[in-house]
This record gives sequence, C-alpha cells and structure tokens, in this order.
Amino acid sequence: MTMTKKSITREELAYIQKVFFKGAGLDEARLLKGEERRAYRLSQVERLLAEKPRSSTMAVLLSDEFWSADEGRSQYEASSPLLSLKEQQTLTDREMDRLRLIVEIAGLCHDLSLHFTFSLKEFFGIRKSDFRVSNKGLVKWLTTTAYERIAMHTAYIMKKEAIGVYVNRHYLPAQDQLAELAAEDGTWIDMPESTEIPARDYVRIILDELLQIERHWQHGRRLKLRPDLVILHDEIYGVVPCRFDKGVLQAAQALYDYMDKKVQGRLVGQDKNVRSEVLWHFADKVREVRTRYLSKGWVEDNSLEFNYLMSHAERCGKGWWNEEDDAL
Repeated sequence: MTMTKKSITREELAYIQKVFFKGAGLDEARLLKGEERRAYRLSQVERLLAEKPRSSTMAVLLSDEFWSADEGRSQYEASSPLLSLKEQQTLTDREMDRLRLIVEIAGLCHDLSLHFTFSLKEFFGIRKSDFRVSNKGLVKWLTTTAYERIAMHTAYIMKKEAIGVYVNRHYLPAQDQLAELAAEDGTWIDMPESTEIPARDYVRIILDELLQIERHWQHGRRLKLRPDLVILHDEIYGVVPCRFDKGVLQAAQALYDYMDKKVQGRLVGQDKNVRSEVLWHFADKVREVRTRYLSKGWVEDNSLEFNYLMSHAERCGKGWWNEEDDAL
C-alpha cells in the first residue's frame, strides 16, 4: 500500500515537472536562496503567464493542480496528494526541494491569475504590504521591472482593490471611473490576459488613474475639506477632476449644508411616503443650487450626476454620513 502511494505521489510530481517546467532548470534552482530564488520564481511565473495553450494560461493550469479558484488558496476536496504531509513523507529530500519551489511558484500564479492580493515582501521584496498607489516601493517596482506580465496583473489587482475601497466608501465617481477605465484610443482596460494594450502602457494607464484620484483626494485634505464635501464636488462633475472648482465647491457646500440640516437621519424608521418627500425636497434643492452656482447644462435631471447626488442624499438620510472620516 505504501509503495502504491509513493508511486502515485512521485508520478504526480513528475507529471507537473514535465508539463510546466520542462527545460526550466528546476532541479538546479531547487536550493537557491534569497534574491536568486525570488528572481527564479518570478521568471517562471512570467513565463507561465505568457503561455496560453488553451483558453487558460499555464499559470492558471499550474494553480489548478493545487488549489481552487477561491481566495486564500483553498484546496479542492480531493486535493493533490502533493499537498498532503503524509504523502510528502514518501518523497526524497531532493524531490521535496523541487516540490517546495513548485508550490511557491504556483502560489503566485494562483494569486496573480485570479487577482488576489499576495505577500509583496515574499515575492517582490517590498516591505510595505498594501496594494495602494501610495505604496511608492510598489509603484517603482511596477514601472521598472522586466517582468511585464507580472506587473500588468499586479496593477490590475491594485485597480480591483481601489474599486473595492471606493464601493465601500460610496465614492461613486471614482468607482465608476476606474471600472470604465480606457486607453486614449478608447480601448477598455480589460483583464491582462485579454488585452491587446502593450504591457508598459497598460500598467501606466492604471497607475496614472490611481495617482490622479489619490492626488485629488490629498489635495482636498490639504484644503481641509470634509470627505462628503469632496465627494459632492466630484458627483457634480460626474468624474474625479484634476482640480477643485470654486463654483462647484460652493454648490457642493450648499448641498452639504442642506443635507446636514434637512436630510441627515431623516429616512431612518420612516415609511415610504416620508422617504419620498425628503428626497423630493432634496431634488428641488439640487435644481435650486445648479441654477445659482452652475453653468447651463450641469446636473440635468436624470443625468448621471443628478443620480449620484440623489444616491448620496439617500445614504445621508439613512445615517451614512462620512463627515468625520477623512480617509479613502
């Protein structure tokens, strides 16, 4: 029985080596340490991301040998025997060295291909662990690395993470701007494995957009603007602009003051008729403010900008008011 298990485990390892690492010098690399080991892993992940024998990349196929498509690298119910400690004990030390290296490479293949965050310190040697554009070490790595496909997937993860933050904070202009991000020629920023945009251009477009939103928000903080006031300003624009417009800020301030006095918490525990009346009055306030502060054509009824403001008022009415929260 032991020999059968040993044979199955060894055969599984041999199969993975043959299919995914033929000619890749895996046996020579198995004892590498530090930066040399990191460089080898990245070179193999880059290669596997580039190879697409079927509808999936080799990186996805290698990941599937070990884990499901869930975050956290969850094993399948009938997982690979190579992930079983008991089965691993049937392998030689040399085979275990190769297996450990394969699992490290497969782990990054899993997270990059499925766009989950991973350890930047382990794989890139970057101390700061977050995937925000404020992580200068990460931005430098992405814009200078030779591993262009890895950079593309990492930039896409940053975009995905930022959208999640803006969704949670109800920053709809930023959320939609990133979700609908496109190149100058109108090409949509699709997932890295599906795009025709050159790798460095792809990374630059995402980073530029993330930086523009970040700088705009930091500018608002320097001006000591309340978070909801910044968001109202941007909702009136319908996008996250490069600057704060004085007239739009006046309009946003007027709406902010009205919401703070007339809308905040007013929808909590109220029936449908009361909720409709509160929002109806706010819609009238929007029309009044646009006439007073904005040029013709701004925030027309049923426009995206109008709907942004109405959604904001509804959140305020339900008590979701971010005036004390200064971070996005």
